[in-house]
Order: sequence, then C-alpha cells, then structure tokens
Amino acid sequence: MLKTRLSVAAVLFAVACPAWAEPDVGDVSNRFCELQTADDMAGLRELMTADLRAIVEDAEERNAAVADASGHDSAPLAAGIPYRGVVDRPASCLASKVSPAANVTIVDIAYYSEKGERWTDRLVLKPETGEMRVDDILFASFPTDTYQAGLRRVLADTFDQ
Repeated sequence: MLKTRLSVAAVLFAVACPAWAEPDVGDVSNRFCELQTADDMAGLRELMTADLRAIVEDAEERNAAVADASGHDSAPLAAGIPYRGVVDRPASCLASKVSPAANVTIVDIAYYSEKGERWTDRLVLKPETGEMRVDDILFASFPTDTYQAGLRRVLADTFDQ
C-alpha cells in the first residue's frame, strides 16, 4: 500500500512539474550555477553541446589570432568569452523557471551581485548523448528583459561583421 502511494505521488509530481521530471535538467542547471559563482568559465565547457563547444573554441582561436597580430588589448574578446549577460561574477545563482519548448528546454538563471543587483539569463538545454547539455545562453536586453542575443549570436557577430 505504501509503495502504491509513493508511486502515485511520484507520478503526480512528474505531471505537475514535467520539466523537472527529467532530473538531468536540474543537474545541469545547478552545475551551471556552481561554475558561474566559482567563476570557473572553463568548466562550463563540460556542460555544452559539442556544437556550442566547437563555436566557443573557434572564437577563442580567432581571438588569439587577432591578439597575436595586433596586441591583446585590441582583441575583440580581450575580457574573455561572455558566458553571462553581465561581466561581474555573481554572488549567487539560482535556476528557476523551466519551460519545455520544441526539442529544447529553457531554464531561467537568476543571478545576484554582492551589491544586490539582479539579472537573469536563460539556458537553452538540448539532449545530447543521453544527457541534457547547454546549447546556448540567452542574454536579457535591458530594460525590456527580452531575450534576443545569445552566446552563439554574440560570438558570430564578434567576428563575422
């Protein structure tokens, strides 16, 4: 009887919270936040799809070529790859709203600074090799908080103008 009640509770939870029914979504979102607050941007690559990782590596190679030719300060990514909408390292990070979409899952990531400032980016998660992976990071446009530019777009626009 207890097993039946627990099974029914698990099914009801999965129906009520379908995005979190996939435990990998929470795992990758939480790991993303841990890496962000630790300022471990290199560690974020472990969470990326192979395609996004290749785009990041290509941007780094192109940036290094510009830096070698004209100096580090003139390289377009002198401050590094923008893995969040605000340059400052967040004091805290929390995955919140989860929205399933066609072939991806969107997770809102709320950041808070030491000064109490708050901003939100969105992770685009995509299944790859049996796990959820970060396929893009969408940055909020202020003051409207609309999400138009993402990491993929920013890196493409940086070099392909």
